[in-house]
Amino acid sequence: MRAVTRRQAQVVRAAIAMLAMIVLPAVVAAQGSPPTDSAAVASALKRFLTAFENLEWEPFRAAFSDSATVFQPAPNMPGRFTGRAAIDSTFRLVFADIRSHASSGPPYHRLTPVDLRIQPLAPGVVLATFMLDNSQRLARRTVVFRREAGGWRIFHLHASNMGR
Repeated sequence: MRAVTRRQAQVVRAAIAMLAMIVLPAVVAAQGSPPTDSAAVASALKRFLTAFENLEWEPFRAAFSDSATVFQPAPNMPGRFTGRAAIDSTFRLVFADIRSHASSGPPYHRLTPVDLRIQPLAPGVVLATFMLDNSQRLARRTVVFRREAGGWRIFHLHASNMGR
C-alpha cells in the first residue's frame, strides 16, 4: 500500500508542476511587464526608425538580435529571413534601393508610426504594432522585442504593405 501512496504523491507533484508551467506564464503575461519595459521599447523603436530614416547602417543593424527573423514587405522577398547574414543581405538591398531614389541626404524617408501600440507579453518580451501611412501605401508593422544583454533588440519584424 505504501508504494501506491508514493506513486500517487509523485503523480500529484507532477500534475502540480505541469499546472504551474501552464498557469504561471499566463498570469505573468496578464500582469504584463513593468511599465519601464514599454518605455524602453518605445525608445528602442524610435532609435531603430531614426537609423532607418537616415540609412545609418551600424545603429540600424544593432537594433536586431543576432537570431532575429524578418518578413519583408517586398514581393521579390517572399520568404522569412533568419539570422544576421540573411537580414543584413536583404536590408543592404533595401538601403541601396532607397538611396538610389533619394533626391537629398538624410533623412531619406520619413517613418512616423501611426496608432503605435506597445504590449508587454511576458518578462523580457514586448510587442509593438503600428502603421506607416503615406500617399502610396499603408504599411503595417509588427515588431517583437526581446531584452538581451545589450538592451532591447528586435527578435522578429513582420512588414506588410497595402497599396492605395
